[in-house]
Amino acid sequence: MIKLHKQILIRIVIPTVTFCTFIPNDESNIEHFHSIKSSFNQNKFEYIYNQLSSQVQNQLNYNEFKETLQTIKQRTGPIQYWSYSTPNPIYPTVIVAFQNNLAPGLITWQYEDTKFKSFIINDYSQPSFLEFIMNNPKRTAMTIIADDQPLLKYHGNRFQDLMSVFKIPIAIEFSRQVSQGLIDPDKWISIQELSKFYIEGFDISHQLFLENWEKMGKIQDGKVKLIEIANGMIALSSNANTEFLQTLLTLELIQKTINKLKLKQTTSYYLNSFLLSFINNKNLIRDQYITEIKSYTEESIKYKSNEIHNLLIQNGQEAQDLLKRGKELLDGEVLSIQAQLFTKSTTNSYAKMLNKLNKQTIFDQQFYKVFYPLIGYVSLQNPALANIYKHVGIKGGSSAYYKQKECVLSLAYFYELKKKNSFNKVSIALFTENLDYETEYVPLISQFNYFTGLLGLNQDYLLAIANQLQRKRSNKKQQ
Repeated sequence: MIKLHKQILIRIVIPTVTFCTFIPNDESNIEHFHSIKSSFNQNKFEYIYNQLSSQVQNQLNYNEFKETLQTIKQRTGPIQYWSYSTPNPIYPTVIVAFQNNLAPGLITWQYEDTKFKSFIINDYSQPSFLEFIMNNPKRTAMTIIADDQPLLKYHGNRFQDLMSVFKIPIAIEFSRQVSQGLIDPDKWISIQELSKFYIEGFDISHQLFLENWEKMGKIQDGKVKLIEIANGMIALSSNANTEFLQTLLTLELIQKTINKLKLKQTTSYYLNSFLLSFINNKNLIRDQYITEIKSYTEESIKYKSNEIHNLLIQNGQEAQDLLKRGKELLDGEVLSIQAQLFTKSTTNSYAKMLNKLNKQTIFDQQFYKVFYPLIGYVSLQNPALANIYKHVGIKGGSSAYYKQKECVLSLAYFYELKKKNSFNKVSIALFTENLDYETEYVPLISQFNYFTGLLGLNQDYLLAIANQLQRKRSNKKQQ
């Protein structure tokens, strides 16, 4: 079948009915991709069509196939950058970037013997992530440091919303305390201790943590190891896990580590207690309620969230009733107000901190033996990435809900390659804010993994992005 929409997608699928004697591997997949790339760039679409199985060709004639690819090509231009990072060679996936606006995209296929039983090409060019950053300088900031040298400073001194990116310093303090023997990462913790901070109907990530870790056998007799709580905070962004760790580590020691790293960051809060501070406890009418929460200040929120945190620790009926009201927070206007008051920092400051972690300064080697596997938990599950990176760390953050007008999408990302390319060690911070949910956040989040993945896997693409933004910044200064 063929699906056409804003980003044109070709998807042709035939049920598997034959035994596949051909066993694909990375080398054959890359060879196939180069042929696809060359054919696409030279408008030789017939070659790609001929790779489709006879059953697929019976459902899709060449003229239809050609017309669809031509439409994509007119919008994107040729494929210019790519990266192959397929976990399973049977289902090859290649992240690409096209010439026009360096738009990211995806090419993937499945085999029926040596032919393709499915073929997908997708692009994200309306607008591309780069195009959005360039057109919205007041809402975006990006900093890149490569081999200890600044590669890009694009509005890097502006304080912007962090959302879950603020969990990185918590992971740092956790790793410090583990490495110094202050806490035992293998200690079993009751799930009930995490439930003290679980906002029902709102903290979806925590529910996913419980379900996935249960399936993996990491929850036993209603208990989970402390290290897995930290992994759940990084991998799935569980807010309940986060506040549990903030309580265990203490906000004071987390802040001390933030100061040691010279990270410029506004006030940190007990996460779910901060969110619960916006519950309409007085049952005010809508206008009065919105007026009240808009009047909150950093000081008042700090006081209010600390009060709620102490209430949650006691785990009484009042706390349990409060935690059950989480769905009330699923409100675009309320989430926008929360985002404005939440912890902020600059991309320059975060990139500098990541650079220190990349260089293994500040802390001893025992620290990095704990920290690198924790911050790289998600990426290193992919064997292909584990072969590329000596270490890698990534944490994203977002605030987004239907009809929300001030969504947030942020990222902090650093890595060291096993084999040096243009650069060996790279640190990236990218913050965007005040995004309209439907027209901006949704298009950006759909391409986010491909855009950021290519930044980490293709340094020619990284340089191209940095050069475009630096040129944009320089031209604006000259005007």
